[in-house]
Amino acid sequence: MSTAQKEWQWYADELMSEECLCGRSKKRHYSFCYRCFKALPEDMQKALYQRIGEGYEEAFEEAVKWLDRNIW
Repeated sequence: MSTAQKEWQWYADELMSEECLCGRSKKRHYSFCYRCFKALPEDMQKALYQRIGEGYEEAFEEAVKWLDRNIW
């Protein structure tokens, strides 16, 4: 498996997880729990609807950085 495939798999696994990075539960196919998602600025929320390989990875990483600085 290539590095890119491993990265894509990590993001897919994260989306299928039922635990947010903050430790609370979340729904599968969602990046974050409701509380974390709603805390994000609207443009970051919208960016998370991109597909893996089409900008999702970057949007997710930016959201994690923002949440780490402002919420967690």
